[in-house]
Amino acid sequence: MAIAGAAALLASGCAHGGAARKSKAPAAPRDSTAALIARADSHLDLGVAEVRKGHLNRARQEFDLALNVYLGAPGGALSSPRLAEAYRRTLQAIQLHELAALAAGDGFTEAPPEEAAIDTVADLELDELHPSDDTRRLAEEALRSESNDLAIQLNDPVLSCIDLYQGELREWFAEALARGGRYLPRIRDVFAAEGVPQDLVYVALVESAFKTNALSRAKAKGVWQFIPSTGKRFGLRQDWWVDERSDPDKSTRAAAQYLKVLYEEFGDWNLALAGYNAGEGKVRRVIESYGTEDFWELARTRAFREETRNYVPMIHAAIVVAKAPATYGFDVEPEPVLEADSVRVSDAVDLRVVAECAGSSLDRLRLLNPALRRLATPAHRSFDVRVPKGTAAATGACLHAIPPERRVAFRGHVVSRGQTLTGVARQYGTRTADIAQANGLSPRARLARGQELIIPVSPRTAAAETRMAASEPIPEAKVAQGEDGPKRISYRVKAGDTLSAIARSFKTTIGALKSWNGLQGSRIAAGHTLTIYTHR
Repeated sequence: MAIAGAAALLASGCAHGGAARKSKAPAAPRDSTAALIARADSHLDLGVAEVRKGHLNRARQEFDLALNVYLGAPGGALSSPRLAEAYRRTLQAIQLHELAALAAGDGFTEAPPEEAAIDTVADLELDELHPSDDTRRLAEEALRSESNDLAIQLNDPVLSCIDLYQGELREWFAEALARGGRYLPRIRDVFAAEGVPQDLVYVALVESAFKTNALSRAKAKGVWQFIPSTGKRFGLRQDWWVDERSDPDKSTRAAAQYLKVLYEEFGDWNLALAGYNAGEGKVRRVIESYGTEDFWELARTRAFREETRNYVPMIHAAIVVAKAPATYGFDVEPEPVLEADSVRVSDAVDLRVVAECAGSSLDRLRLLNPALRRLATPAHRSFDVRVPKGTAAATGACLHAIPPERRVAFRGHVVSRGQTLTGVARQYGTRTADIAQANGLSPRARLARGQELIIPVSPRTAAAETRMAASEPIPEAKVAQGEDGPKRISYRVKAGDTLSAIARSFKTTIGALKSWNGLQGSRIAAGHTLTIYTHR
């Protein structure tokens, strides 16, 4: 489209030239170099605009077109000092914008967690609060007007928590209740299927305020705040790529199953909730020590830590207020349910590429896929990516059409004979453990020649590499003026080929091969066609 626009511009210029000749005005000399630079700049500007949207493939396509304008010029990019300087400026601009994309997220940096609501519960001092008679009256009226499948106790600790939700924690509670709209319908379905009281859906409000990426001081994570060991106990996968504690569907199923296990052991939902917070072993020991199975009686002692003593009344109060928010002056519009389809992808795919294919934003994709710890799907296995409703077919077709090496914006490495994980890590300035985790390997795993690795390069290292690349000589710099320009050929990659071997064969550089072909990493697949400019 940009090329067509440039052609139209040139045609328009010719028409104006003809008009000038008819009027016998002197014709301005046609500056073909300026026109060529303008065409290249047009593609460069379009590429920059795509980078800002997070659409990396489209950006690379425009950047490639900008470079091809120079490389396809008569005599090559160095046919004149002016053209050579413009080519260098364009190449450096492209590299700087690729660096900016890395700064925005190199794909391997873990998404930062959010504060967990449960840490607030631990800091409350309910004993110092004194609920009013109005609070009790409103709560009693609310209970009479709502059906409950959990026996709600309107004692002073519960009423004090209701006061907190109306006062100090009002804004927090309203935001949590609105956010819950994304997940509550699905949570209700799961709890109904598992035979867990519907009122307990609001455990998630107290635990995380319905934030999928909430992380507590105790390293509990997700909407249901599973610690690592309990998450694994209930089948929630946790590795370098994925943490299913943040998956709202899978973690809800796990939470329902855990609550059932706790209830089956203690036969009381209040004790089950205490066990969910403190662990069933702690509840078991407390019951044995104090000789009672009444949670409220135990809460009046020092049997439990303050967080657990606060936890159960916070949940009772959340149920009362959340089921009758208008009674307590809340005017909350629940956020819409997150509806999505899924697309199965194999190996690591950059979420920015998926967003581009889905016609969606990166933020939306991350919201739909909170279990992904990084901006990519896992390497060396399949993963079902959630995409906006109705976009699965188009997204799948788009991803299928993109060459494998363009689906990932990360570093790739093909193992050569005798290389070890430690040696590869030293080469890229990263840690052996990070490469091992990224590729599902043991840190002591032996590597095979030709094996392809994903390399998690730090943004600082990537920035240094990009700055070095920007200062490298232009590949055609040794061509003297007046010599024939470089020839453009297509090279079909064979099994066992590497970029370094191809670069040596054609007397060029790996950086040049990457620029000509829009490659981010060094991974190339047999059968893929590379564009190469050579003087042979």
